Amino acid sequence: MDGGRLFTAVGLLRQARPGGFCPACRVLMKARGASQELAKPMVAAWVVLAVAGVAWAAMVQQSRSMAGMGPIESFATTWVVMMAAMMLPSAIPVVLEFARTAERRRGWPVATGVLAVTYLGVWLIFGVACYAIYTAVRMPWPNQDLVVGLALALAGVYSLSPIKRASQARCRELCALHGPLPFNLMRSAAVAGTRYGLSCLGCSAALMVAIVLLGMASLWWAVILGIVVLVYKFAPPLRMRNELLLSAALVALGVAYVMMA
Repeated sequence: MDGGRLFTAVGLLRQARPGGFCPACRVLMKARGASQELAKPMVAAWVVLAVAGVAWAAMVQQSRSMAGMGPIESFATTWVVMMAAMMLPSAIPVVLEFARTAERRRGWPVATGVLAVTYLGVWLIFGVACYAIYTAVRMPWPNQDLVVGLALALAGVYSLSPIKRASQARCRELCALHGPLPFNLMRSAAVAGTRYGLSCLGCSAALMVAIVLLGMASLWWAVILGIVVLVYKFAPPLRMRNELLLSAALVALGVAYVMMA
C-alpha cells in the first residue's frame, strides 16, 4: 500500500472539495477522479490520539517512581496525565465531529484544542474533589484493600444504574452535535467540552473513584478500566444480558482484588 492509499485508509486524505457551490464542478470532480486534500478534522483527531499516547508513556514512567497520593499539586498533575491517557481516546468522536462542523470557521484548530482541554478540566475538578474527600477521611485505611474491592464491585452495580445508562446515551447524542455551532466558536468549544465531560462523568465516575482508591501508580488497573470506558463509549447499545455480564465482570474483579491482596 503506497503512502497516499495509507493516508486515505486512516482518514488523513479525502477527496478535494470545490471552494464554492458549483454542482457542475462537483459532477466533473467525481467523473474525472478528483484530487485529494488533507482531511484537517481527522488530523485534529489523530493529534488528540497522539496526546493520549504520550500520556500513556508518561504514566508508565510515573508508575515506576510514584508512591501514595502526594501533595495536591503532584496529584493534580498525575491525574490530568491519567485522564488524558484513559479518557481522551473515548472523546475522539466528539472532537472529530466538532472539527468537521467548525472547519470553515476561523480559529477552529484552537477551538478544537479548547474543547479537549475543557473536557479534561471537568475530570480535573472531579479528581480534586476525590482527593479532598480521600484526605478528609484520612485514607488509606488499615482495611483499604476491602474498600478498593468494594469500590470495584459498586462500579459494576453502578453500570446498570439509570444514571449511567442515561449518561451513556447522552454521550452518543452529543457526539452528533446536531447542526451548526450556535455561539462564538471558542464558547461553543467550551460548552461542547463541558457537556461532553459531564455526560462522560455520569457514565464513568464510579470507575474513576475506583482508580483513586487503587492508587495513581496502578498502571494495569488503569489499562483494564480504560478498556471498560472504551466499551462504554464505542460499543453499540448492549442488550441487558451483556450489560449484566459486564457488571458481573467488574464485581468479580473487586472480589479477586480482595482475595489476592
